[in-house]
Order: sequence, then structure tokens, then C-alpha cells
Amino acid sequence: IFPERKLTVLVRISSSAARCHSAVVKAAHQRHVLPSHLLSNGQRVHLVASARQFSWSSSRLASNPQSPEKLTQSDSSPPPLILPQRKHKVELKPGPVKPQASDLGSPTTAPTSLQKDSTALQSNTATTPSTSHANTNEGVIEAAKHDYADASQHGNLAPAPEGSSRIYTLYHQAKELFKFYVRGLKLIFTNWRRVREMQERVRTGGPPLTRWETKFIQTSKEDRLKLIPFAMIILIIEEIIPLIVLYAPFILPSTCILPTQKDRIDAKKREKQRVLVQSYTDAFAQLVENAATSPALESTLAGVPMKPLTGLLGLSTFTPSFMQRSALKRHLKLLGEDDALLLREHNGAHLTPSELRRALFERGILTDEVPESLWRSRLDWWLSSVEKASEKSAGDAALERLKLIARSALGRF
Repeated sequence: IFPERKLTVLVRISSSAARCHSAVVKAAHQRHVLPSHLLSNGQRVHLVASARQFSWSSSRLASNPQSPEKLTQSDSSPPPLILPQRKHKVELKPGPVKPQASDLGSPTTAPTSLQKDSTALQSNTATTPSTSHANTNEGVIEAAKHDYADASQHGNLAPAPEGSSRIYTLYHQAKELFKFYVRGLKLIFTNWRRVREMQERVRTGGPPLTRWETKFIQTSKEDRLKLIPFAMIILIIEEIIPLIVLYAPFILPSTCILPTQKDRIDAKKREKQRVLVQSYTDAFAQLVENAATSPALESTLAGVPMKPLTGLLGLSTFTPSFMQRSALKRHLKLLGEDDALLLREHNGAHLTPSELRRALFERGILTDEVPESLWRSRLDWWLSSVEKASEKSAGDAALERLKLIARSALGRF
């Protein structure tokens, strides 16, 4: 009996030891091995069941797992990625010169003037020639449209029928403009006949020419000189007439200019007059000093540039100096004749605002920034000064008018 009981005790001890060993192995695998390998429940049971058949040496090895920190570090950190090395790009262009060490420590700031110049240069280069050319074309087209619309409202040109297509509208406008220019050329010959009638009347002992008739004769003579070149332009290339209005208005006869075109041409002349007065103040001051000490016109003009004088009076400034001097003398002579006509007609009391403004422009008197109520007083100042100068002495009348031109440019009325 004793040996059997002893055997039973040994079997129970071995079975309990096996159960404890399997529990330890199972817990170790659940804590360390199983979570890292993500085993399913069936695999865990199979592993625990097979562990009972291991030897004690193998069970001891399985019961001593690695530390969880080492497993976590080995599993969480992937092997480093080795990228293929790239060749450095070789710059063939020469690089900028590196600053010296002394320059690196003290950064300098560009002057304000240089910054302004660079900003202006960038703004100028931003506007390419194609952009400026496009803006110019758009301005010419818009000006031509405005001129045609205004002429249609005033009855100078017939408007296109309502509901017309774009192509027919362009054709109608071109046809109406061509008819307008042809009528203007015919009107030049009509005015020429009227001029001969006026001159014949005076020759036969009739009443003298009025100021309006005198201006009409001068304008008709200028139109006849422009007849041939303008007729060639109409026959060859009529489309550039809007460009001529903007950049070469002296080519157009007065009978072939639309009302808004005439206003634009006159405004451009007055703007040029104003710029010359502001830019050549010293020249006009020198002219006043010379006129006070010199008794003759030639000595007064000595050392004075001709451009401000001729430009102020609406004469050409692109001709040589001797031609500008001759044109100035002719203009001063015409001003003397015009002053006599205005004095005879009660200081130009019958002049319309446009005629009054034209008379002041011919005498170099600014009107753009002057109220219209002062135009009449400026003309009266001119005429009274001329009349007093002629009564005091019989000196050079052209020199007296040149003094008045310089004084008006300086604002000394």
C-alpha cells in the first residue's frame, strides 16, 4: 500500500508542477511573445498544449523571455532608409562675388534715392512696348468713336440705322467720314471764291475788311496750302486720319476737322503754352530786362532762346533758330494789324468766348487756369498798353508787343 500511495503523491506533484509550469509559460507568452507576434486564441492553446511535452531544459529556456524594452525597441525602430546619392548640379554661369568678412558683419542699407530709382525702373520695365502701343491704339479708337458720336449729334455725320450689324455700322461710318472729308475739300474752293469777292469789294472802293473777314482770309490761305497733302492722305490711307488729329494736327485743313477734334487740338496747344511758361521763366525775365535797356528788337532777342517765344505764340518750334526768328517777326506784324482792327471795333466787344480765347492765345496770354470773367480784362489790358505805347513814342511797335508778351508770361498785368 505504501508504495502505491507514494506513487500517487509523486504523480500528483508532477501533475501540479506541470500545471504550474504551463501556467507560467502561458503567462509569459501572453505578456511578451504573443502580443508581439499577434497570435490568435487557437494558436495560443496549441502552444500551451505542446509546452507540456517539452523537456525541462527547453521549458526553462522558454520561461526566460527577453525584456519587453528590447523587444519594443527592436520592433518599433525600422532599419534606416539608404537613399541613392545625387550628383551636385554644376552651375556654368559665374556666381556673384562673395563679400568679405568685414562686410558680413555690418549690413548696409541702400540709399533712398537708389531705392526710388530702382522702383521707378521696375515700374517702367513693367510697361512693355507692346502694352504702351496697345494703350495708344485703344486711346485712338475711343477718341475716334467719341468724335463720330458727337458729330452725329450735331448733324455733321449721319448716324447708322438702328439695329444695324457691326460690319454695316463700320461701313456706314467709313462712308460718312469719306463724304465729310470730300465736302471739306470742296468747301476750301468755296471759301476761296468768297475771299476773292471780299478782296474785289475792297479794291472797288467798298467798305474795308472787318476783323472776322481778315481772319477768314488768313484761314482760307492756310487751308489751300494743306489741300494737296491732305487729299493724298484721303485717297491713299484714310484710316490714319485719327492719328493725324492726335500727333500732326497742322496737316488738317480747318474745313476737314470735326468739332471735338478741333477742341482737342486747341487744348493741346494751350497745354504746350502753359508748360513753356512754367519751364522758361528765366528766359522771359531776361527778355524783360533786355527790352528795358535795348531800343531795337534784334538786340532785345540777343541771348534769349527762341523756343519759348515761338511756342508761347503757337508757332513751330522744330525749325532752325533763324526761321523761328523770322516767323516771330511776321507774327508780331500780324498782331499789330489785329490790334488796330480790335481798337476800331470797340476793343473787340463783339467777340464770342471762343474768339476771345483765340485772340488771347495768339498774344501768348494763358486762359486755361484763368476764369472766363478775366479774359475780357486781359484783352483790354493788352489793347490799352499798346495804345498808350503808340501815343507816347513812335518806337518799334513789335518791340512793345514783345515786352507785353514777356510780362504776361511772368504774370505782370
